[in-house]
Amino acid sequence: MRDLSDLIRRELLPYIRRPGQYIGLETNARCGGSPASADVSVCLGFPDAYPVGMSHLGTQVLYQVLNDLPGVACDRTYCPMPDVERRMRDASVPLFGWESRLAVADFDILGVSLSADLCVTNVLTLLDLAGVPLTALDRDDRHPIVVGGDAMADAPEPLADFFDLFLPGDGEQPLAELAGLVRRLKPTGATREEMLLEASRTVPSCYVPRFYSPSYEDGRFSALQRLRDDVPEKIDRAHLPDLCESPDLTAPLVPLSEAVHERVVVEIMRGCPNACRFCQAGATRLPVRYRPVERVVEIVRRALANTGYREVALLSLSSSDYPRLRELMDRLHEEFAERHVSVSLPSLRVDAQLRLLPAMTSRVRTSGLTIAVEAASERLRLAMRKRITDEDILAGVRAAYQAGLRRVKLYFMAGLPGETDSDIDAIFDLCRKISQLRREVDGHPASVDATVSWFVPKPHTPMQWEPMRDADYYFSVRRRLRELSGRTPIRFKFHRIERSILEGLIARGDRRIGEVILAAWESGARMDGWDEHFDYSHWRNAFERTGVDPAAETMRKIRLDTPLPWAHVRCPRTESFLKRENARLHEALGE
Repeated sequence: MRDLSDLIRRELLPYIRRPGQYIGLETNARCGGSPASADVSVCLGFPDAYPVGMSHLGTQVLYQVLNDLPGVACDRTYCPMPDVERRMRDASVPLFGWESRLAVADFDILGVSLSADLCVTNVLTLLDLAGVPLTALDRDDRHPIVVGGDAMADAPEPLADFFDLFLPGDGEQPLAELAGLVRRLKPTGATREEMLLEASRTVPSCYVPRFYSPSYEDGRFSALQRLRDDVPEKIDRAHLPDLCESPDLTAPLVPLSEAVHERVVVEIMRGCPNACRFCQAGATRLPVRYRPVERVVEIVRRALANTGYREVALLSLSSSDYPRLRELMDRLHEEFAERHVSVSLPSLRVDAQLRLLPAMTSRVRTSGLTIAVEAASERLRLAMRKRITDEDILAGVRAAYQAGLRRVKLYFMAGLPGETDSDIDAIFDLCRKISQLRREVDGHPASVDATVSWFVPKPHTPMQWEPMRDADYYFSVRRRLRELSGRTPIRFKFHRIERSILEGLIARGDRRIGEVILAAWESGARMDGWDEHFDYSHWRNAFERTGVDPAAETMRKIRLDTPLPWAHVRCPRTESFLKRENARLHEALGE
């Protein structure tokens, strides 16, 4: 394996901004130079910048899983920012492992976390900087096996040409099994083709795109056909039967320079019991599994000691559904209140339980209240299967103000099926009520930060067949809410409409969307999740080159009997269940 230490030190670090992001001397790092002597070397690549990647819990968990395996050494790499990418190309510095300083192209496995649709061009940057051919069929035995996981692996076809295999679902066990397979076959001289075939046959949830071929009729996806009889027809999404089988992250990596989140993160629950009709994570990450209170407290105790952090985030899709939440908060108070440890509860479900949370959180430092309301009108909430009322929301926020919380963040979606002008006005009306509600406590209105995103139909959900609204509609919503908020203490923040169009295109795309992604990257698309780097003109160029009409793709309503490009990945919610829920959605909307 090529050691790039001297090259990085001489030709890269002195010439870039924020070199601390590329030094790789983080507290609790475990890999060092061991990949060169390990039986199997794995590099986990995060297709976004270091501050984002260091805050990603899934990567930290897999890093620990792999480094705990005998004979396996796992390093990390991140997508360089565009200015650093240019310097690396000018100085011929290949992509490297952050700790080992070894060339990524020389590892046995390159695992990429696909946590967001807009990371897709960064994936190509990682591969190209590493010197790994962009398309899987162009690779040979000299190249690492490129593995994709996380959310996008549930509907992987747009990236199928770029990956050797995908592992949809909980990655702890399948990735460990893949590493074990490579360790077993590598000494035998097995080719990458033989390893991929064996993985397809034996590793749960493993999908190897080269063994499948899509077909099309009248320009639309019609089927995904196996090219071999000895690979599975359907890919079952992996899940851990018990959350305690995921490792306790008691010594997480501590970033050397500023990261998006700098805190201890403990996953207290995986999965969500609420079955909201728009939510892909809630539909796929089943069944619901919990970590015991004692286990959580012990993880927090050890992680605080190993990091020096003073903030803890209790992570799940819906923290308020953790069945022993009050007991957990009491235990954290007993042990950490005197140390002024801040506890945050992201992803709160807004119902009667919210009224109890301020009483719990007031005993431990909190940074504010964040609520995913999604829709401001009760009519739309019920249609989306969020059984909550304005009364519950306001009662919970009032209790939060009484407990001393002064900041409220709200998240909404616009462009939902059946949405009307009155539903948009209801977003501002609810924000205004929440702001004015604080007057009952201390005579002052509260500052309310409201983020409005645009509805994107997601695979494996009851709303996967629904169309997006056109861009003009979204622009009108943005104008309306800005006009209503005026000089009020309500601040609206909006997702970029062009980004949502791309998310919709990629989320429901088939294998041909890979051509668009490649064309956009070749045009210059980089770091599309960053405002300062996102340039939609690169994607317009890609649409012109490939002949893809994004509006036609995203705004079309899909017939319920239409074959779907992601149907080969089998998730807990069956197709019949999703269709029944789709029908109930439209019944609730009166359609």
